[in-house]
Amino acid sequence: MGMNPAESLQPDETHAVLSGALRELEGVDARLEGWAADDTFTPFGKRRVVRYELEARLAGTPHVRRYRWLGKFYDRDEDARRVATVLRELGASNGSAGFGLAVPSVLAYHAPRRLLLLTYESGESMTTAMAQDTETILAAIGRALATLHSLPIAPTRTLFPNAALEDIRPRVRDLCVRFPGEAGSLESALEALERDAPSFPSEPSFVHGDFGPANLLWRAGHVVVLDFDKCALGDPACDLGNLFAQLFRTTIKRPEVLRDFPYARATVLKSYVRWSPTDSDLDSRVAWYERATLLRKIHGLLFSKSRDQHPEAVRQRQAEAVQLLKME
Repeated sequence: MGMNPAESLQPDETHAVLSGALRELEGVDARLEGWAADDTFTPFGKRRVVRYELEARLAGTPHVRRYRWLGKFYDRDEDARRVATVLRELGASNGSAGFGLAVPSVLAYHAPRRLLLLTYESGESMTTAMAQDTETILAAIGRALATLHSLPIAPTRTLFPNAALEDIRPRVRDLCVRFPGEAGSLESALEALERDAPSFPSEPSFVHGDFGPANLLWRAGHVVVLDFDKCALGDPACDLGNLFAQLFRTTIKRPEVLRDFPYARATVLKSYVRWSPTDSDLDSRVAWYERATLLRKIHGLLFSKSRDQHPEAVRQRQAEAVQLLKME
């Protein structure tokens, strides 16, 4: 396993990077007096995400000001720059905040370490919020996603349906080996996906690429959308399909949060359609991406090495995968 990128950044270099970003944000006289880094604050991000706590003094102010920033390390410079460009364009888009959508802001990019510094976005976890006011939250998610898809943003990455199929085929082979008794139904599911694969839209939309509760927060009536690493031009149905597969998983893992999946799905879709242009075959495309995502998630539960490898965590993921497989 390679070194954690945050640990490879020496304290003096970290101080210089944070100081430069602070001066860019607050002016050349801003002075960084102290900072701390935490790469364990979230179970997500594979320790490539760091929360920075800063203490600074600004010109003309006697008191220390505190900041909380997020740092994301990337393997490739082009990926970091693509995400930074998209976030800047999202920030500049008129009206997104008025439609209940919020995203992180870009503070700086340190190219030598491929470190993107963003505002740290606080909020309530979406699963917690859903448990308290299910209908309001689900409708807000649908509207926020419709807003996201309407924005005139064109990332350099494109997400085609055949790429989803290419990703799923080896996963289905793995699942057939793992569950030989389910091989027939798994192969039939793959054949159906190949037969029913949707065409790429003539007018693709900006899509998030991994839109689901883990990348959403609820804050004062706004849906905060995080992690645009997989954003692309593509079919808006792929975001809806991913979301619905994740909501379905929530009904399995956390029934106390969300029990009625058909209701949840219908509520999100009704809100999304209300705030979106007419799309006559949206339902069939969403269902396709939903099935594809569910197969991918089942495989990830069983075979991913980046998840918690504690025996109890592994056992729970295996149990969830088996349950999802039986419902597939």
